[in-house]
Amino acid sequence: MADTAIRYISMLQLIPRHPRSISTTALQAALADQGFDINVRSIQRDLEKLSAFFPLIADESVKPYAWSFDAQAAAQIFPMLDMPAAVTFELARAYLTPVLPPKVLSHIEPHFKEAQTVLKRNGSALAHWPEKIRVIARGLESQRPILDAAILEAVTQALLNNQKCEMVYQARRWPAPETITLNPLGLVFREPNTYLIALIDGRDNVRQLPLHRMQQVKVLPELVDVPAGFNLDDFISQGEMHVLHSDKPVELVLQCDKPELSHLLASPIGQNQEIIEETDKGFTLRVTLADSKDLRWWLLAQAAHITIQSPDWLRAEVLAQTKIALKRLSE
Repeated sequence: MADTAIRYISMLQLIPRHPRSISTTALQAALADQGFDINVRSIQRDLEKLSAFFPLIADESVKPYAWSFDAQAAAQIFPMLDMPAAVTFELARAYLTPVLPPKVLSHIEPHFKEAQTVLKRNGSALAHWPEKIRVIARGLESQRPILDAAILEAVTQALLNNQKCEMVYQARRWPAPETITLNPLGLVFREPNTYLIALIDGRDNVRQLPLHRMQQVKVLPELVDVPAGFNLDDFISQGEMHVLHSDKPVELVLQCDKPELSHLLASPIGQNQEIIEETDKGFTLRVTLADSKDLRWWLLAQAAHITIQSPDWLRAEVLAQTKIALKRLSE
């Protein structure tokens, strides 16, 4: 009886959610790999018994039958979610809902529902947790481009399996879409866009390609060609995700006001930020950053609360931009 119960659990774990399915023949092979010796006829009988207690669907239009879980069925998680895990799923839902397309979210929606069920069980105070949390982007939030779920799925598959992919791509400066072959190296979410970090066959340099500019993605059997020494974290830290003014990093020294910029003490603007001096009214920091447009936008936005002590050329550049802004505001 114990072996039968374990086989039932293993069988249920092998059955995918609709519209995917698995045949009884494939189930037999998968169970055999786990050490269960059972014929197809017995598997069919077991599934018919289990369907009385679980939301299983049989596709009788094919032989042998193909089985799947109902697409809207609650997730069957062993062991059952506890309160901390349920809260974690709720936080994940809050963060992921604005980022992922609906079709992708639908695959994990049952887990979110299970989490909500756990939170509401037995009158827990956490039942109202979803009403008490919100995720708000810092600064002005741009509307996210429409992202094709099928493209995200294909790109993710290629990335996970280290396979090349072919696609029709329209870069902003290209006069027309082109068919290109990519070596996917990483995926980066940078508001409001999702970028594939990849090397284009026949071209130099690793590039960042927004997914919303991709069409007709096809995963290829060939394995990716990874550039020697490539590391995704190094790619990001070197400023490649920014629009760069130059390849030279900027060693920045700023005098910052309190309390307006006190958050920089707890949330540094760079990994190597150091506080040189601190008083009740302000602090001086040193940090090395990529020479990017983002840096200039930030300096201009904080101009009323910072003094750029070095480099001199960047202080002069920000001052010139500020004078232009003052002139336009005065018109």
